[in-house]
Amino acid sequence: MPKYRFPAVNSLRVFEAAARHLSMRKACDELHVTHAAVSRHIVKLELWLGYSLFERRPRKITLTYEGERLYRALSVAFDHIQHAIMRLSDNQHPERLVISVDPDFAALWLVPRLDEFSSIVPDILVEIRAQESSKSFDDPTIDCAIHYSEAGINPSNREILFRSILFPVCAPSIMQATPMRSPEDLRHCMLLHDRTLLEWEEFFRETSVGAQINLDVGRIFNTTALCLDAAARGQGVAIGDDFLADVYLSDGRLVRPFEYSVLSKNAYYLVVPDGSDRHPAVEAFRTWLVQSIGAMRDVTRTRRDKSRGHDEVIPPLGD
Repeated sequence: MPKYRFPAVNSLRVFEAAARHLSMRKACDELHVTHAAVSRHIVKLELWLGYSLFERRPRKITLTYEGERLYRALSVAFDHIQHAIMRLSDNQHPERLVISVDPDFAALWLVPRLDEFSSIVPDILVEIRAQESSKSFDDPTIDCAIHYSEAGINPSNREILFRSILFPVCAPSIMQATPMRSPEDLRHCMLLHDRTLLEWEEFFRETSVGAQINLDVGRIFNTTALCLDAAARGQGVAIGDDFLADVYLSDGRLVRPFEYSVLSKNAYYLVVPDGSDRHPAVEAFRTWLVQSIGAMRDVTRTRRDKSRGHDEVIPPLGD
């Protein structure tokens, strides 16, 4: 018995084009075949599957439930095939490095610094895929990934990059309207939450505050970028950190109302799937990434020391 059993590849290609465009005519134009040929392939595929893939209406087609499922599967499969062919082709230049990145890390840290990495490897086409960690574990097209997950979990293919220091941040206008000297003063403020209430709960627990703080009142955002942007607009006080909030702190859009902070329970990891370490640019990216993070720690440490006039203990890289 053959390992794979599916209909003719040409029929699948015709269906994918028609489903992507939701147009038989556009599928004809893309594939350079006649309308009769497109219709023949799709009918043949429907007979093979035993399902209708399209709902035919005057001048319009839509996907059935079965057609939608097949289209999604084919889109992923054809993307993987195309990527593999590009990798194997001697005519593709520059070479492509595909990096899956936590969306917040991509927007607030990595993308602003990509020019620096590109200057080191100018002949590499860097593709950034901002997506949640779970979506990149089994994707064969990804060369390496930056994941955000619980600290202390270090499988063989993971390398810890850093753990953040967490602390409240707000717009300068909030400080002018409501002076704050300690966490207890936050009871007068609107709290902004990054996905869940957990970071604020941990902050109040570590600073022994909470009896007068109502966490049920506030706003929840599904990304760190949105949460920090709301804070910069004066909508409330958010939990920031010494990495992703740095651009806001360095240009004065956000400030720290007081010096209390806690160490995050999560960490950022560099993940290199098995076999991807053979990509010549992966090690270059890893080296640049680690050095850039280390340099940023030095800059933020110096800035804090100057503003406070004393040393602060900052966890070493990887703690």
